[in-house]
Amino acid sequence: MRAPAGTIITSLRVRVGYIDTDQGGVMHHATYLRYLEMARVEHLRERGLDYNCFELDQRLGLPVVEANLRYKLPARFDDLLEIRTWVAVANRAKVRFDSVICRRAELLTRAQITLCCIVLAEHRICSMPESIVALAATVG
Repeated sequence: MRAPAGTIITSLRVRVGYIDTDQGGVMHHATYLRYLEMARVEHLRERGLDYNCFELDQRLGLPVVEANLRYKLPARFDDLLEIRTWVAVANRAKVRFDSVICRRAELLTRAQITLCCIVLAEHRICSMPESIVALAATVG
């Protein structure tokens, strides 16, 4: 999985903590989801959208509706990981963030995380705001 040419990609570096591993020092599978969420929030921030303000000001939320992860190699305690994230799909119905998690040059995990938009007070699905749809724009 590669981002199309011209796609804006952000990068987040995370060191695997002892708390995130099992007794064998391997990162627990659910921890990847937490790290991917951190990467999505940082991607939004780097693109000019503060997610905390988005929820508070617009009273909207972006819950995960689908998560597809392909674990290729395990991450281990104290590994320094790089999570590269981009918006692969954004329209009125959904936004999909694609990510790769690497340790140096090794690809560990590929992920596609799809979110919808809801009105927080009503827990009702609504159309994706233009500010989110615009994130699918490419450079150039």
